[in-house]
Amino acid sequence: TRMADKPKAKGFGLHVNQGKVHVHLTNVWTTDAIRIETEEKLEAKQWHHLVFAYDGSRMAEGVHVFIDGKPAKLEVQNNTLYRPFRNAGSKFREAMRIGGGWGADRRFKGLIDEVRVYARVLRDEEIAALASGKSLNELAAAAGDSPQLRWYFLEHAAPEDIRTAWKRLNTLLEEKEKLERTFPTVMVMAESPVPKETHLLLRGAYDKPGEKVSPGLPAVLPPLPGGAPNNRLGFAQWLIDPSNPLTARVAVNRFWQILFGVGLVKTVEDFGVQGEPPSNPELLDWLATEFMRSGWDVKGLLKLIVTSATYRQSSAAPAELLQRDPDNRLLARGPRHRLPAEMIRDQALLAAGLLVEKIGGPSVKPYQPAGLWKEVVMQDMDYAQARGEDLYRRSLYTFWKRTVAPPMMVNFDAAQRESCVVREQRTNTPLQALNLMNDVTFVEAARFIGQRMMKEGGVEPAARLRYGLRLVLGRAPSPEEERILRENLNFHLDYFGTDAKRAQDYLSHGESAVDPALDKRELAAYASVASLILNMDEAVTKE
Repeated sequence: TRMADKPKAKGFGLHVNQGKVHVHLTNVWTTDAIRIETEEKLEAKQWHHLVFAYDGSRMAEGVHVFIDGKPAKLEVQNNTLYRPFRNAGSKFREAMRIGGGWGADRRFKGLIDEVRVYARVLRDEEIAALASGKSLNELAAAAGDSPQLRWYFLEHAAPEDIRTAWKRLNTLLEEKEKLERTFPTVMVMAESPVPKETHLLLRGAYDKPGEKVSPGLPAVLPPLPGGAPNNRLGFAQWLIDPSNPLTARVAVNRFWQILFGVGLVKTVEDFGVQGEPPSNPELLDWLATEFMRSGWDVKGLLKLIVTSATYRQSSAAPAELLQRDPDNRLLARGPRHRLPAEMIRDQALLAAGLLVEKIGGPSVKPYQPAGLWKEVVMQDMDYAQARGEDLYRRSLYTFWKRTVAPPMMVNFDAAQRESCVVREQRTNTPLQALNLMNDVTFVEAARFIGQRMMKEGGVEPAARLRYGLRLVLGRAPSPEEERILRENLNFHLDYFGTDAKRAQDYLSHGESAVDPALDKRELAAYASVASLILNMDEAVTKE
């Protein structure tokens, strides 16, 4: 428990103050905690059987106190434990304190006897049985039914098939509890039965309320649909109402930005009077109405755009057109823009045949420089790298810690997630090239592309090189590109051929094993060529 002489302790504690039982569960480095006290008091100078049960969750509902075998009514004083203890740090070894209060003058003064700690949460009937304090002989002599006698019979004296079934039942109950602890929590919003009064603040002063205001919509936009309540439900109905043009236009504009690099309204984050007007207002209107008419079919909308003549244009443009329309606002050519960070990683894994396209599940932790979290995180937490297929899940599932964002994502301008960003910036720095050449993910992907070149690309080096370029860029190389790739392959064949350790070191990056059937010198050379291809501008640019 948090104590005056150790204000940043982490752990949980139990003590009695003025007759009431107090429970404290506190995390490290923070003020978030669960603090609970019982409504009833313990009688002084009398023994009591006291049980404190905690299921390890972050909610006060997971804490229970039993006095003399009966559940006590609890008063929750603080319920702000923002995460369960299992996430409190990799070295959580704080002992439970019994009788420790907030300072020496408030600690429990009395006797404590027969303390027991159980590795699971006891059921109510088990706690009641413990509180009785009677032995089996005493219970048997009373000639009455009791849970203790029934349990003893089922465990030791019942026929074998009944004992087996009893053990199976207890095992299933334990598995059920463990399964329930894995269920994620979901925040659910509900309307308050008594709406909170809201006032205009005079000159913005919080202590000077002015005119009372109520929920409503901007007068320039359509009103709520007929019969819709003036609350969040009514607002949700209004958002997708056919008479409201705003939602569909915003959604369509963001999908257009994904495909073309810039939205029809360039300021996708601002559709207000300070935003940029749409470059093609009639097109935006038509796409928005089509989107609503189709039942908000996202796949249908994307198919409509990518099969259009506008999208299928070449992205090549003469200097005169580039000078006249550098951002392609007139749509005189096809889109050309650098891929988002997530797509750059995913397409490298896909070309390598490593990408795991499983849908759903918890976040995963792919490769990251060792010790990075320890450098910037105050809490005793370290990055536990994933293993197996979790290393190759889509970047959508990458674990993201706001204070320590994945380095590869940051290098390629992914949003930091400190605030909502719907239009990412695009920069070009040497770190991006270093990332593509040296990041474990891309070195390993290059090895597997080289492996595919050797196993699937044919026998001749020229055929293998053409196959590797097609895997990454989706096209055949030009004669000049083929010459450069062949020279690069020959260089690395000589480089790795003079020192076997070089090839071994280069192929050792990544968790996946090297195919033992392939010559390591040759594989390292083809992997180096694949790394060169992954560093080409076309590999990270949509055009």
